[in-house]
Amino acid sequence: MERYKMEPGKVYPMGASLDDSGVNFSLFSANAEKVELCIFDQHGQQELMRFALPLCEHQVWHGYLRGAKAGLVYGYRVYGP
Repeated sequence: MERYKMEPGKVYPMGASLDDSGVNFSLFSANAEKVELCIFDQHGQQELMRFALPLCEHQVWHGYLRGAKAGLVYGYRVYGP
């Protein structure tokens, strides 16, 4: 299984941005109290791991998942009203 490490990321660009070392995730939510990045198997059937996005600035949650590569199947779990 891949080894990932969640680190502080960048607010922009929004969405998922791939580089040579991983992926920056950035998601806007005016009301979220917590956002988690969920990693799934290649078929999107089974959740393998979950990481809390560590930072929120200007209503944008963000984190950098070191070790992530193109083709990663992911989704978000957003908590709050």
